[in-house]
Amino acid sequence: MSQGSSRSDLSGFLQDPTDEYLARGGGIASPSPTAAGSRHHAELTREERAAIEAGLKDVFFGYDQWTLSDTGREALNHNAEWLKEHPGAVLKVEGHCDERGTADYNMVLGEKRSKSARTYLAELGVSPKQVGVVSYGKERPFCMEHDESCYQLNRRGHVLLKKK
Repeated sequence: MSQGSSRSDLSGFLQDPTDEYLARGGGIASPSPTAAGSRHHAELTREERAAIEAGLKDVFFGYDQWTLSDTGREALNHNAEWLKEHPGAVLKVEGHCDERGTADYNMVLGEKRSKSARTYLAELGVSPKQVGVVSYGKERPFCMEHDESCYQLNRRGHVLLKKK
């Protein structure tokens, strides 16, 4: 595992990410009812619900990009303010990609996206202990259609929140 994506950095989140499923909904992806195990589903629901209730925002990226847009920085500015007001909270940024490109390429791109968000949050004064990152590449699409509007939704840094 690369630096910043070890299990200890994601303390409080599910230790088995294979049980996480994403589906369309509300601007932040939400867990699918097909998620294995009711306990895992309940934990994901809490993480998703916590992010939504806090008003935290996902970050979206351009095609083959990991640099933050003005809109992405605005979303992260909002998230940073919330995190600084809640120093016990831990944010996980999941890097996602659209279906184009190889699985390996998209895993790297997803990691660059999540790390880009983490770096920007740190520049805004958020404690590094409050932000974990993980990449899912193209393996967990938010939208299943094969068109540009759907691809845009899949190119994201998805946020989950664990409150202490």
